[in-house]
Amino acid sequence: MTLQHPRWTIAARPALVGLAVVSAIVGAFAMVRAAPNVWAVDAERNLEAARALLNGSFGTVVDYLYSPLAAALAVPALAVPTDGAVVAWLTFELVVLMVGTAVATRDMEVPDRLLVGIVVICFLPILYDLELGNLTVVVAASVALIAWTPDRVASGIPLGLVLATAPKPQLIPVLIWLAVFHRRALAGAIGTAALATLAGVALAGPAAYATWVEILRAPRYLGGERVINLALWFLPLPLALGGSVAAAGAFVVALRRGYWPGLIAAICVGLLIAPYTLIYAAGVLLVGVPAAARAAPRAVLGLAVTAPIALVLAFPVWVGAVLALAVLVPADRWSASPMRRRPSAPDPETGGGGAPASAAAAAAPELDDLAELS
Repeated sequence: MTLQHPRWTIAARPALVGLAVVSAIVGAFAMVRAAPNVWAVDAERNLEAARALLNGSFGTVVDYLYSPLAAALAVPALAVPTDGAVVAWLTFELVVLMVGTAVATRDMEVPDRLLVGIVVICFLPILYDLELGNLTVVVAASVALIAWTPDRVASGIPLGLVLATAPKPQLIPVLIWLAVFHRRALAGAIGTAALATLAGVALAGPAAYATWVEILRAPRYLGGERVINLALWFLPLPLALGGSVAAAGAFVVALRRGYWPGLIAAICVGLLIAPYTLIYAAGVLLVGVPAAARAAPRAVLGLAVTAPIALVLAFPVWVGAVLALAVLVPADRWSASPMRRRPSAPDPETGGGGAPASAAAAAAPELDDLAELS
C-alpha cells in the first residue's frame, strides 16, 4: 500500500507502523505521568454535580460548567460505585472510538485498521479525554455523524444533546459550517437542544438553570491564578487579537473552498478563539482526518508525528498549522472527498460545483481511499 503524489510516494504501512509505535510510546508515558492528577477527574465531577442536584445545591461543585441536564443524566450512575461508573463511561467512549474507526477504515486491510485504531486511541487529546472521563469522544462522534452522512434532521440529534448538556464554545464555528453545508442537521441539532433544555428545566427546576447561567457568565476556572488555557487568549492581548482575526479570516476562506476545508477550519478556529481550550478538545479534529489525509497525506503525517510534542509545547502553533492546511492545500487536491465527490461536479439543486446542500449529501469518510492512491 502506497500514498502517491505526482512528485513523491509514501509507503503507507511502514508509515502507519512508525506512527502507531511513536503514538503508543508517547501516549503511555503521558498517561502514566498524568494519571495521579487527572484520572477520572471530570467523570467524578459529573457524579458530584448529580449528587448536588439531588440535594438542591447545584452550582456548588467547583469548575463544573455542564448544564443541570448533564447532572440529571448522571443521576442513575449514582446507583453503582464510583469506580464502576467511571469504568462504564470509559468503556462506552472506547466503544464509540472503535465503531468510528471501524466505519472509517472498513475497506482497509486488517493490519492497517489495527494500526489506525492504535493511532486514534493514542492521539494525545483522545488519551487525555479518556483519562479525564471527559466527553470529547462523544462530541467528535456527534460531529462525525453529521459530516460523514447525508444531510438529515435526524443526524443532528446527537449534537443537539451535546449542546443541551455541554455547550462548548468551540462548537460555534462548527454550527456556522452546518449553516452552510448541513442545514437540515443544524435544524435537528437546534430543535433537539431546545427540547432537551426544556426537559432539563422540568427535571432540575428553573433555579438550577439560573444558577448555571450565572456560572457561565463568569466561570471561576478562568479567574484562577494557575488556570491552564491553550487558546489564543493565554497570549498577550495584541497577539491574541491579531491571531483571532487571522483565524476568523482563514475560516471564511476555507468555507469558500469547500466542505472538508470548511469543517477542518471550523474545528481549528473553535479551538483557537474559544474563551478556554485544553488539549483534549483537539480530539474533534479526527473527524476531518480521512479527507485531509487524502488531500495532503505528507502534511497530515507530519502533523500526526509532531502532535504529541507540539500539542503540549505549542498548541496554537500546531492547530494553526492544521488551519493552514485547510486554507492552503490546492482546491483540486480536495476534489476527491472521502466519498469521491468532486467540488466541481454538477449539483442538482444549484447546477454548480461545491454547493452547500449537496456537498454534504455524499460526504462520508473512508480511510481506505488512502490505500487506493497508487
